Amino acid sequence: MRIVPLASLACIASLALACGSSFPPPNDEWAAAQADVGRAESGGAPNVPDAKLHLQLAEEDLQKSKALIDNDNRRAADLIAVARVEAQLALSIAHQEQAEDAARKAADDLAKAKGGGQ
Repeated sequence: MRIVPLASLACIASLALACGSSFPPPNDEWAAAQADVGRAESGGAPNVPDAKLHLQLAEEDLQKSKALIDNDNRRAADLIAVARVEAQLALSIAHQEQAEDAARKAADDLAKAKGGGQ
């Protein structure tokens, strides 16, 4: 029976861990985040100040993540996840503002209709 030196075992173990801990490039996630940003842009986020801020943050995080892909995929994936949430939040804020505007307009129209009928 052959005895393997402890240093060799440690080297093999560290190589196995390094291979197992590699993180694939988050290309699909990046594309999904881009789509979320596009939805926020077309959903009116650039026209609502609070939504615009979150949209800008999403775009910045996407730019940073693009630079990290293939160098630090785990960090890139984390930034992409944050960018997706920021973009979705921007869209939600824009939709809320649009709904509030529509409600105000409807209330004004109703008030005018009631006032005009007297």
